[in-house]
Amino acid sequence: MSSPLLLLHGFLGRGADWDVVRAHLPPHWAVDAPDLPGHGTAVGLGEDAYSMDGAAARLRARLGEPADVVGYSMGGRLALHLAVTHPEAVRRLVLVSASPGLRTEAEREARRALDAARAADLAADPAGFLDRWYRMPLFDLPDSLRQRLTADRIAHVDPAEAGRSLAGMGTGAQPSHWDALHSLAAPTWAVVGERDTKFVGLARAMAEAGAVREVVLPDVAHGLLAERPEALAAVLRQGLSGDGSG
Repeated sequence: MSSPLLLLHGFLGRGADWDVVRAHLPPHWAVDAPDLPGHGTAVGLGEDAYSMDGAAARLRARLGEPADVVGYSMGGRLALHLAVTHPEAVRRLVLVSASPGLRTEAEREARRALDAARAADLAADPAGFLDRWYRMPLFDLPDSLRQRLTADRIAHVDPAEAGRSLAGMGTGAQPSHWDALHSLAAPTWAVVGERDTKFVGLARAMAEAGAVREVVLPDVAHGLLAERPEALAAVLRQGLSGDGSG
């Protein structure tokens, strides 16, 4: 692979989340895993940075040449937004446990209200919120991994900054990109865990809506980045090696 590889983490994470995947990638690959606005070291930024357009513009400015872009969950939504708004920047696209957005404004409005409530909950009780977050059936994590992730987030998440990210980059703030799937310039994969039934359905719908290839990893749910990093790395090695056609 000659292109840079840009890895985008999910909500509450940071670039270092990808270390477990990078360990299984070829050492000569040029990998960049930045902290996204409101996470890790990317805090105290201008207000526009905490938006889909602002975050995508920051990534575009970071790239000196077209890159293979892989995003997990929130990072996958941002990766897709980058591919839609800056298609010249994205050579190939891998969406991991990610959504093209909610289809209607009514759905987005309801989600913005939910995200605002979640941000308030996070600010009021950070440890309790994080414990409840990773206990959601969506993740379905083994106890040891859930406890490790929760402890990591308690140590590294700034509640106010994460709340800003949720307000500006949450699913309710993301435009719907369903209609753009069929015209994506970059070859695109949607990778999901078999037990992540909601996102399996979304990946299937994306494959039906456009030129998106669906990949389902067995016996894992939404936490596949942390739970099955070697399987995700194998998908990336297979899909991103070669001339770009996958």
